[in-house]
Amino acid sequence: MKKIIKILINMILISILIFSGYKIYTKLAEYKKADTVYNDIREKSQNKDKTAELTAINPDYRFWLKVDNTNIDYPVVQSKDNDYYLTHDFNKEYLASGSIFMDYRNDFEEDKSTIVYGHHMRNKTMFGELANYKDENFFNENNLINVEYKGKNYTYQVFSVYVADLTEDYLKVDFENDEDYQSYINYITNRSMHKSDLQVGKEDKIITLYTCSYEFKDARTIVHAKLISE
Repeated sequence: MKKIIKILINMILISILIFSGYKIYTKLAEYKKADTVYNDIREKSQNKDKTAELTAINPDYRFWLKVDNTNIDYPVVQSKDNDYYLTHDFNKEYLASGSIFMDYRNDFEEDKSTIVYGHHMRNKTMFGELANYKDENFFNENNLINVEYKGKNYTYQVFSVYVADLTEDYLKVDFENDEDYQSYINYITNRSMHKSDLQVGKEDKIITLYTCSYEFKDARTIVHAKLISE
């Protein structure tokens, strides 16, 4: 009887090891696939007319996003909802790490508040390095976000970073009036874990970068930045 129990325990342990090994293999395979896809897109983006090149591949392409002193260097897409690109790459193929994408409600040219989403991957790709802004030195010294839209460059300076949960209203695109927008700016500025000297008002445009965080269940890291040059 003891021998049978020992055999069963060994079989269970072996099964656990096989399953764990499979999960690790599939995760590494997903990371490799994502790297291949986005490295290929980066190479194509070096062409003279980046917008035309990338729009021909995927009409959902909106702009290119790059964050100083991080590995965040990706095309940004937009769908009819905020679900599709959670699990699809730039080529519209299934990929667990998904894409960096703009809120479906946004019009980049018209809106004062633009929201961009991305997964926080365990290997620090996609929006994984947004967590760097939680460090005060990084927040103060490495705070520029760059957007290339239709051949024009837009530079944003970070003024707020914090961790929030899904129940909080920190992702707004539409506002009733200037006072409503100013109230929103005051709210997200006061939420920041680090204080910035940058003044932000109702006449300014902002961009919000949003990703998962791991401080607690359903935690999110939110980074807000003001447009300072275009």
